[in-house]
Amino acid sequence: MPSRCRTSKRPCRRTFGSVAVVVCRGLTVCLLMTLATGCWINDVHTARRTAEIFSYGAPSIVQVKPVKRLRDRLAAANPIPHYFSAPELPSERTQQLLRSYNLLDRLKSHPGDVIAWLQELVTRAPQMDEVHALAEVSKLQADWHLRNRNHSLANKLYAGAVLHAHRFLFDSELNLKRNAYDPQFRRICDIYNGALEEIMRELCRSGQLTHGASIMIGDKDLGMMATVQFEGRWKDQPFERFELVSDYKTEGLANQYHTYGLGVPLIAVLQKQASPNPAQKYYPPSLTLPMTAFCEIHPQATFANDSGEIQRSAVIRLYDPLEGKTIQHLDRTIPLESDITTPLAYHLNDPLLNPSVLATATLLNAKLADKIHGVYMLEPFDPNKIPVVMVHGLWSSPVTWTQMFNDLRAIPEIQNNYQFWFYSYATGQPFTISAGQMREDLDNVRRALDPRRTSHALNQMVLVGHSMGGLLSRMQVISSGNEFWNLVGQGSIDDLQGDPQAIDRIRKTLFFEANPAIKRIVTIATPNQGSEFANATARWLSQKIISLPEIATNQTLRLAKENPNVLLNPQILTGTSIDSLAPTAPSFSALNRIPPQPTTTFHTIVGRVQKKTIFPFGKSVEDPGSDGVVSVTSAQSQYAETTAFVPEEHSSIHFHPQCILEVRRILLSHLVQQQRIEEVLLPIVPASYDAPILNPPAAQ
Repeated sequence: MPSRCRTSKRPCRRTFGSVAVVVCRGLTVCLLMTLATGCWINDVHTARRTAEIFSYGAPSIVQVKPVKRLRDRLAAANPIPHYFSAPELPSERTQQLLRSYNLLDRLKSHPGDVIAWLQELVTRAPQMDEVHALAEVSKLQADWHLRNRNHSLANKLYAGAVLHAHRFLFDSELNLKRNAYDPQFRRICDIYNGALEEIMRELCRSGQLTHGASIMIGDKDLGMMATVQFEGRWKDQPFERFELVSDYKTEGLANQYHTYGLGVPLIAVLQKQASPNPAQKYYPPSLTLPMTAFCEIHPQATFANDSGEIQRSAVIRLYDPLEGKTIQHLDRTIPLESDITTPLAYHLNDPLLNPSVLATATLLNAKLADKIHGVYMLEPFDPNKIPVVMVHGLWSSPVTWTQMFNDLRAIPEIQNNYQFWFYSYATGQPFTISAGQMREDLDNVRRALDPRRTSHALNQMVLVGHSMGGLLSRMQVISSGNEFWNLVGQGSIDDLQGDPQAIDRIRKTLFFEANPAIKRIVTIATPNQGSEFANATARWLSQKIISLPEIATNQTLRLAKENPNVLLNPQILTGTSIDSLAPTAPSFSALNRIPPQPTTTFHTIVGRVQKKTIFPFGKSVEDPGSDGVVSVTSAQSQYAETTAFVPEEHSSIHFHPQCILEVRRILLSHLVQQQRIEEVLLPIVPASYDAPILNPPAAQ
């Protein structure tokens, strides 16, 4: 039955709309499943074009949408608004000042004269109130001219507003002390930011924001020659384009992380190109970054133009707020205005990153998944920061970590000490094969970025895995011995005869050593004993629709046929991921017999809901001992040091605030253990937070 609104006895229309969206998404995913198994979606370009089509039916959970500004709509509707409107009146403090000079009425009739008079006044005898009034009036007049599409005059006045707001904030010649508690101080910051934002919007639109560019802002009376400088770790990186954060609103993320200060938050779209930087190949396509533009004007920095007139000189600096929230200017510490959430959401607007599309395509199409599997970074590699590798689960993608990543990255201690990497893999193949690929990929990253192994931080790595991703993570910190080989064959693997490439792949999958660089793993809703979700019906269906790599099917079966007395159970290597997740799957018996290496600390986070759950291809049960897919018993492990319980379902447990708090606690505890922060910096958790259970040491 449809639910009913709280204030009405009639069925809620919103419910019917939600049902329609769910049905539409379901049909879209079903159609994509049909196409993804076909032979024509085998490259990323085709996949992106296909994703654009299917995203109409299944839009991404996280989105950014353009902000429709009222002034733009009015300007579009009325070509001559200046006949019917007037500039906004300044603040009461500014009106009082103009009234004392008998200029308030003249501001309405001849604003240019008032600005010119104030300009002369602050040049001869600068006072705080007069400089503030000049900046504010210039900004309001510029806003009005912009609404009337007089861009030239608007830009001139915006330049004047930035110039005088900067003078109010930093000029040492002004003879009054600045009062941060005075509303006038906050207002002048808003004037500076607002005027600079309009200047930056024009520069972004015209494509003039390039490192080293010289740009004339305003004119000879109210203006300056500005040089563009990219600061910090991105200064040598070319950018495809810039957008203003204020032009977009974010949907789908619970928290928006915005800091307040001076500057204009930007979205910087990285330009993908060949680079000697080895980390470049690990950046995803169309990577977007948070930046903040700040315009600094030095009082004595002037030059003579071609006509011999003296002009002011300025520098527009672009900073990465993830490197620091403050800057130094004229011997002062300036907090930057910043937004690190909107650029992240903007990046996820890429149709190929749509969770429904990407997760389904990489589940069903092994060829496509093989082209995009591996480690991805959203920031430059930093040898002094500890990697946190986030590993998604079955029928999922790295995008699933957006909520947790957004929240964790906002913690200063985490941002300053960790770098987040994301691992993508083909979720349709057995987790033992994916774990082997992950082992190689992590080794390749280390070899590329730290060939001499001098980075101490890379020896303190943390893995966080959701669902099947937790199994991949566990497989990185154990040494196999003969446990996995004994499930597949008898005798020695050296007795195998046949294709050397296929034999080598089997060897790497079944024989491996623990990665000593991984010091901590966190598994979230991981089926350590398998899942009833992987029942007979689900396994049969998965075998019909999931496309596996040839190395995991034809070549392995050919080896088994050629070596019947050595390779006895090849089906363990040729099944699907659903087969490998069944409670009866042989891999679990081997995995659970091998403890993690002693140098790795193991944590589990368990979902526990007490409500009726219907999971795919299974029965409807009232099960207080599971998250709807993985039982509480299966999600725990005898090797875990701590176990935390979260009241959330399987697919969304890693979005839950309590789960994010637990991961945050673990990461901060790791920093304490590594002596990077003091124990006093550990957070105080709310009373509603269920403390994790400290498990007794497992018997070795």
